[in-house]
This record gives sequence, C-alpha cells and structure tokens, in this order.
Amino acid sequence: MDIAEGVTPAYLKLAQIKFCLTLPQFKNDPDLISSLLAGIVQNNMAPYYKEVCTDLSWKFDQTLYDKMAANNAKRMAELEQEKNPTMVDDDDPVSGIWQAKLLYLCSIGDREEATKLAESKLEEKNVPKSQQIDTVFALFRVAYFHGCDIPAMKKAIDKATELIEGGSGGDWSARNKLKAYDGIWSLAIRDFNRAAKLFVDVVPTFESYELADFSTIIKYTVYSSMIAFPRYELKKTLMHHGVMAQALNSDSKELKDYFVSLYEGQYSKFLVYLARIEKNMKQDPLLHPHYKYYVQEMRLLAYKQILQAYRSLSLDYMAESFGVTKQFVEKEVARFAAAGRLTCKIDHVAGAVVTSSTSKCSLQLGAPESRLERGILYQTTVKKGDILLNRLKKLARVMDF
Repeated sequence: MDIAEGVTPAYLKLAQIKFCLTLPQFKNDPDLISSLLAGIVQNNMAPYYKEVCTDLSWKFDQTLYDKMAANNAKRMAELEQEKNPTMVDDDDPVSGIWQAKLLYLCSIGDREEATKLAESKLEEKNVPKSQQIDTVFALFRVAYFHGCDIPAMKKAIDKATELIEGGSGGDWSARNKLKAYDGIWSLAIRDFNRAAKLFVDVVPTFESYELADFSTIIKYTVYSSMIAFPRYELKKTLMHHGVMAQALNSDSKELKDYFVSLYEGQYSKFLVYLARIEKNMKQDPLLHPHYKYYVQEMRLLAYKQILQAYRSLSLDYMAESFGVTKQFVEKEVARFAAAGRLTCKIDHVAGAVVTSSTSKCSLQLGAPESRLERGILYQTTVKKGDILLNRLKKLARVMDF
C-alpha cells in the first residue's frame, strides 16, 4: 500500500474511534461501533479486528475474520508479483518488496508482523540509510496507532535521531519529518515547550502526512503554543506566521477564537473555548492523559494574566470577567495561592485578591518571567536602587574627606 503524497491513510482515524469506545461515556455508542467496524472491514484489517475484539470485549466473528485474512494473504501474494525483490532504489522509498509489505502490514493493523519485518531490515547492513529512516518512522507510527505506546515511540525517536543526526545524517526531508514525529512524541510525554517549538518550525514545510493530517498538526501547534509561549510571543507565533495564520483564518477559526479570547482578555469566552478543548483532549488518545493538567495550567495562566495589572482585584469583578460564580473563583485562586502558583492572597473582609510583588518567589515556583511583568519591574527597581545606594555611599565618603 503506497502512501499518496499529501493524503493521510484513512485507517489512522480508527485508533481514535477505538480509544473513544474505551471511555465510559462512549462504551456502547452504536455509531462509533459501526464506524470502527466499517473501517476495519473496508480495509480488510484482520489482525486489527482481533486486537479490537480483545480490547473492547467484542464477540469475535470467525467468518468475518477468515474472509479478511484471506484478502490479506491474497494482497501479500500480489505484492510479491508487483515488486522486484532485488530492486533497491534509494530515491524511491517503496521500491523494495519488503517496504511495500511493511506499509501494507501497517495498514491492516498487524503490529507483530510489521515490527518483526522492520526490525529485521534495520539489522541488515545493505539497506540504504534513507530506507532505514523510513522504516524507523513506520515503527513510530505502529506504536502511535496501537495505543500510543510511549516506550516504543521513544525507541523509534531515539533511533531516527541517531540515523539522521549521526554520521552522514539524513537529507533535509528526513530532518523535517523528524520534527513532526518528535513533536508528537513530545506531546505524549507532556513536554509542551519542546512540542510547540517543533510544530511551529515544521508547519510551513509540513510533509509528514503519513503520520497525521495538516489540521491535526495545526491543532497540536495551537494547544502547545498557548501553554508554552509567553503572551507577547503568541501573536507573532500564531497570527503573524504565514501558513499558520492562513490556517487559523480559514479552516481553524475555533482555534483562532481560543487564542484571541486569552490574548485580548475575553476571559468568559476563554473558559468556554477551553471547555471545548478539554472535551477534544479527552477523546484524543495522545492528549487524554494530559487534559486535566492542561486545563488547570491554562486557567492558572488566565488568572495570572488578569492579576498582573492590579495590586488588588475584587472577587466579584473576577467572577464577572470569567463568567463564573464568586465562590468558584475564590476556591480556584485560594488553591493556586496555597500551592504557591499564584503570588497573591485573598482578603476575605474586603472580598478581594491582593497581589504580591515578590518576584523572586514567583520565579522559584516556575512562573514564566515574561508573564510576571510586575515581578520584573520589582527586580529592576531593587537592582537600580542598590546601584544608587552604592554611589551615594561613595559620594558620602568623598564629602567626609
């Protein structure tokens, strides 16, 4: 099965459908079940059907399985006839029979055979480096498709990095593809900063359609950038970035609204968009383990942003700004303040949040320096004050003399 340039294989979407069916709210959803089974049958994914039946406790249909398995065997035999086993063309990533087989095994969800074939070829010394790199990328996709297997994804990323960065290295295309794969891996391990930098860099030249479609990469870029970059960099990164800005203004307007709501301080709208982001993250096998952390950190970021401009702010005003109750805001701010994530305290008598200028404490607690403008001003004032005092002491000694 060759991968058409610019087209993401349809079978990759089945992984998310399968994952959704493991969630309590979708466990017996008839539409999802029908979509998953239809996709399996359409692509003759006999090995994946067996995996799905085991993981989702489906009743195994032996007749259906045998029919799909027969089609798989037939297609493998056809590949033997279509490809010349001795032909190895470094310019064509699917010229060898084993590469065509590998792609087909991936497309039917045969993780065991695909992994076995790929690893055996990586051990052969006569396989060109470009094909080795493609093979490692295939291993990553196998791990990504089958439950976001983090150890296997890491192993593939490490091997790809070794092949591309070590020795003669890979060409520009391989390096460019690695950024997309590394970005996905960084999200899997909750390294939003690294993921954001990689995605922003790869968006203008994205070509890893065998891994994910472009809209998914745009989505991951916005999610990671919002939590990783300081406010003053966000607009430059998302709205002044040619390809990125075009995507947000055309096909991803909801993502644009999510960014704009925080950037322009439209906090009530921001919480609405964040709730939608949370829902999407819950249904994404890559992001599901991180949705609680992400939502918490984005709410914290919004609280920091609104508090930066004031010495004190009434709880009623904050509640109105965020479109929530006073009790909710008070509980949230108190929790973050107690954990040292917000440098403020609540004045229950005045019903207000009183901010602190102790920037040193804020920086020690991991608050991004660019988001603590008042803290930076405090540090600058103290530093210049020390310089002034030293000069006054010198002047005093001269005058005493």
